[in-house]
Amino acid sequence: MTERLAAAEERADALRKELAAAGRAFARLPDPPEPLTAGELAARALSGRSERKATEIPAGPPDRAPGTIAAARADLAAGRRSAVDLVEEALERARAGRHLGAFLRLEEEEALLEARRLTGSPGVAGQGGSGGRPLFGIPLSVKDIVDVAGMTTTSGSKFPHEAARSAPAWRRLSEAGAILLGKNNLQEFAFGVSGDNPTFGRTRNPHDPARIPGGSSSGSAVAVATGMGYGSVGTDTGGSIRIPASLNGVFGLKPSYGAVSRAGVTPLSWSLDHVGPIARSAGDIGLLFEVLSGWSSGPAPPPAAGSTPLAGVRVGVPLDFFYTDLIREAREAADGIVAGLVRLGAERVEVRIPEVELSGVCRNVLAFAEAAVVHRERLAARPDDISEDVRRLLEVGTVLSAADLIAALKGRRLVAGAFQRLFEEVDVLVAPSAPAGAPEAGEPLATAEDIRPGLIRLVGPFNFTGLPALSVPAGFDGLGMPLGAQLVGGPGRDFAVIRLAAWLEASGATPMRQPSIEPPG
Repeated sequence: MTERLAAAEERADALRKELAAAGRAFARLPDPPEPLTAGELAARALSGRSERKATEIPAGPPDRAPGTIAAARADLAAGRRSAVDLVEEALERARAGRHLGAFLRLEEEEALLEARRLTGSPGVAGQGGSGGRPLFGIPLSVKDIVDVAGMTTTSGSKFPHEAARSAPAWRRLSEAGAILLGKNNLQEFAFGVSGDNPTFGRTRNPHDPARIPGGSSSGSAVAVATGMGYGSVGTDTGGSIRIPASLNGVFGLKPSYGAVSRAGVTPLSWSLDHVGPIARSAGDIGLLFEVLSGWSSGPAPPPAAGSTPLAGVRVGVPLDFFYTDLIREAREAADGIVAGLVRLGAERVEVRIPEVELSGVCRNVLAFAEAAVVHRERLAARPDDISEDVRRLLEVGTVLSAADLIAALKGRRLVAGAFQRLFEEVDVLVAPSAPAGAPEAGEPLATAEDIRPGLIRLVGPFNFTGLPALSVPAGFDGLGMPLGAQLVGGPGRDFAVIRLAAWLEASGATPMRQPSIEPPG
């Protein structure tokens, strides 16, 4: 234990040195920042929803792509398929792809029973009545950190609990008519980005099973990418939705902080945790987010005539931080998303956000300290039942001080303020989701960075600031592995980034490939 604490103190001291350097920068400011609380971030999101200062994004074209919720709903309404058909097809793919490790638990009998009940209920001929439920008969999955009444929640760990009631996130989806296929694999306690779970096994990238799927919502992204259901609910503390969405070539939204309830979801770091959807289209993301949040997208202005539906939209392209230390294909993928928006009439605006350099160390301090509090009893009573990598991070949190935490919260106000000013000049920011494609398990990124800091680097700032960030498919690396780009909006501007993604998708700027689910020969 003494050696463990010494290692934790050493890492905490390194964080303190970085914080001290940031503190000296704070002291030179005309108005040194005060701590910024999570409650203020949530309030900003609610305020941002009602503001009309930013450019209003027109609604995109209807989404009817095969394999999407929109296409399945159309089939159900027309009587071409039933809820039973949808569930059976998803279960068949899940069984065929067991080697990918996407599910910890498949609810085969229960899902089919619910599908038959819905199909046999009165209403639309042969399909059952939707009763205004937008997800009627649609099979979905949830990351096994989300409580579902009567089921065990493992949180990917050796510390399971029985859920007496469903988390609001799943309850809303269920009330909207969704059918639960099962619970997805994840990184232990959602504290990691590789998709490797020492208790339940590794999740594998379906585009190349030797490579990582990203995490911590690894099973959710793999299930969506392979058609094991039409969407999933993940969580995102430092990129845990957007990283696997990017590495598996699907869409993943980290909403504005507080937009989706975190009740009934095992916490990691309550001021950085977000709950959000993973899906195969921007339209599906929008529908799932609307149900999960209870927010309404509201009326959208009609698009401008001709080939410039996004005329007046200002697209921020950061020249610093987000476009450094990338492989060539990752830069080209993000540039392609910017070019796609410009072709639709948007204006490219080059911006700089030097304050974002502080976000990494400050986010780490918050994450480690809060996670140590969340898991303090487990760490004290059964440390050997926590994997070494996660235990080390939790132990760092136990030796950080209140002064360290306050310094990190001051940094949060400084960085959040810089982004708040930025979104007075632009409507959306475009940045790569990851600096490179998925590496082989146990290997560093193609940028030579270690997996954890490398994959968090470009996505973590938006957990820190609470801004909505949507990862969209944007291209492929030299080995054919998917790459993503983030569309980031101001507080509460979730539907704005979703609509922009829908325009990009309709224009062909978000390339996707259906991976094989056949076991390797």
